[in-house]
Amino acid sequence: MAHAALHNLFTLFQSGRHAEMATRARELLTQAPDDGALWKALSVAQQVLGQDALPALQRAMQLLPGDADLPANLGALLAARGQWLEARAAYEQALRLQPQLAGAHNNLGNALLALGQPSEALAAFDAALSWQPGLVAASGNRARALLALGRHDDAAEAFGRAVAAQPRDAGLRLHAATALAAAGRVAQAIACLREAASLAPQRVDVWFALGQHLQANGDDATEAWERVLALDAGHAEAACNLALLRPERGEAVLGAALAAGLDTGLDRGLSGERRAAVLGNLGGLRLAEGRHAQAVEAYREALGAAPSSPQALSNLAQALKRQGALDEADAVLSQLIELDPALLTARSDRLLLRAYRGMASVAEAADFGRAVQSPRVARPARAAGPLRVGLVSADLRGHPVGRLAEAWLPALAARCELFVYAGMRSEDTLTQRLRAAAPRWLDAASLGDAALAERIAADGIDVLVDLNGHTGGHRLGVFARRPAPRQFSWLGYAGSTGLAEIDAFIGDHGLLPVVAEAGFVEPLRRLPHSFTVYAPPADAPAVTPLGEAPRFGSFNALHKLGAEVLALWARVLHATPGSRLLIKAPGLQHADERAALQARWPGDAAQLELEGPGPLADYLAAFGRVDIALDPFPHGGGMTTLDGLWMGVPVLTLPGLAPISRQGLSFMQTLGLADGWVAADEDDFVRLAQLRAQDRAGLAALRAGLRDRMAASPLCDAGHFADDLLAQLTA
Repeated sequence: MAHAALHNLFTLFQSGRHAEMATRARELLTQAPDDGALWKALSVAQQVLGQDALPALQRAMQLLPGDADLPANLGALLAARGQWLEARAAYEQALRLQPQLAGAHNNLGNALLALGQPSEALAAFDAALSWQPGLVAASGNRARALLALGRHDDAAEAFGRAVAAQPRDAGLRLHAATALAAAGRVAQAIACLREAASLAPQRVDVWFALGQHLQANGDDATEAWERVLALDAGHAEAACNLALLRPERGEAVLGAALAAGLDTGLDRGLSGERRAAVLGNLGGLRLAEGRHAQAVEAYREALGAAPSSPQALSNLAQALKRQGALDEADAVLSQLIELDPALLTARSDRLLLRAYRGMASVAEAADFGRAVQSPRVARPARAAGPLRVGLVSADLRGHPVGRLAEAWLPALAARCELFVYAGMRSEDTLTQRLRAAAPRWLDAASLGDAALAERIAADGIDVLVDLNGHTGGHRLGVFARRPAPRQFSWLGYAGSTGLAEIDAFIGDHGLLPVVAEAGFVEPLRRLPHSFTVYAPPADAPAVTPLGEAPRFGSFNALHKLGAEVLALWARVLHATPGSRLLIKAPGLQHADERAALQARWPGDAAQLELEGPGPLADYLAAFGRVDIALDPFPHGGGMTTLDGLWMGVPVLTLPGLAPISRQGLSFMQTLGLADGWVAADEDDFVRLAQLRAQDRAGLAALRAGLRDRMAASPLCDAGHFADDLLAQLTA
């Protein structure tokens, strides 16, 4: 073909007239069908136009076997299709023909990176730069290879040089920020991303990366998430992050993301797991606010978006439990376990739920214990010294376990070398007070079970105590590895862990009757007085005098108030003329939750007073409006019972055989008040409630002296309790 014709095709390419170039090449090929240069020109035009250039390219390679540009172009075509192995072979063929092709070396490096071969990729980028030192793309790609190799400092320096060569390339700054953050230079990474955002304010990926790094650094990422959502209103991850950061705006933010995701369509819209994630966050926000029914609604919708999502099923089960729909919660957890029998968190959740319902099975607990079994960690020998006790808990915060620990933890720390392995993701003021009392404190939330077990073994712990059982955040997988020679479960869960590696469950004689062994895999040990001690709130108000009209109360969570409980309490009110019942619980600050409870109430609704939660001072003061606390069953009160007793309010309880139903019995026995306050059956419960409520003088006298009685009892004697506990731990 004449040189002039090829020159004209090149001119068309240079001027961007690629369609015209392709048309002209086809015309010329009708005259010279075996002209390799024309086939090459056609393939180049087709690649630029996004057309299928492979047939033209293959024909050109047949006719021009020594042209290195052709396999290099083939490599680019295959790379665009994600065929990285084939692309690598094409680039290598081009370099065999022409080793000096810097662009082919660079593209070969990209293919090797995509294939997970960063060392070979680095060599390819170095070769590209050796032939063409000013090839900026190869400089940036070389930095990517260093990053993939874990050479973070080298990568950061290499990206810095690439950015200096192309200062207006926002993409390079984005990669540079990744390297800087990986090198621990987070402030520089954030500054680099801010520069990238100023260069390319419409790039969602830049703002998203900025938000991630700000949030990870503990800085305010609000603006970054807002900018992402301004550019992509249906961005699931940004919406979830902003909702967590600004929960007061969460409902609006997540709702807008859901609406935008539907409007966007299937290609870019929210569907499947991403939509389920947004709905899951929405449900979590509502659950935290006590809007149980609305949380269930969101979680059901999430499950519709991702029917087999373990997270969606787990979330729905938790919301149903909080709502009091325990049968359905059990069914959802069973569905989740059937989908994934190895999901131990679901098995723990079901064990916990069934303990709440008085349906705990020792066989099911033992199955969990077998499932969680793991190789034991090596325990190095330790020189003789003071006893080392380790506590493992995710609840050393504003939680019943944390509040109880305020009483006994300082006393225990004074009697042994106390190590705390805390599983909280964040801490509150109570955590800070407990940390101050236990200086050997490790934040263990980020450690896996194997790593934490190794750390405990290395610390030379003599006795390790589980304070979670099957409650959220437990670390039973650590105990399964036997990091300590003696291991116990206590306080956080009134049931069997199922682990043969737990040497005993610790309770007291009230919590653990003589028949209790049948419900445990572990042996049982009984403290001589109470299974715990109580730290009275420093700012607790004074006990108020008894009112005129009988008033019962329950400040327990709504999930404890099943149909049988409400039916019995309605009988109590019917049998006690002029009486009322105050129920104060999370969720009841919302009208729909109050309406749901009223709909379940089988008695006279006019006798009910429903209130939501409040600050600790408000909660304690509310006991002043209660004469007698009614203990739910089979999941009795714990912390609320102790608080009520301190405020002068005795509890009427109906214990069963399971420990979870016997906390009220334990406390009243410790106070010497079991006689007349512990019912034998439901009829006896009604009889005792009526009798005690009508004895106004006796009730007033008990109320006036109950705080002093409690202060002088083992329930408030942390020193003797710590001695008793250590005696059991070392027996």
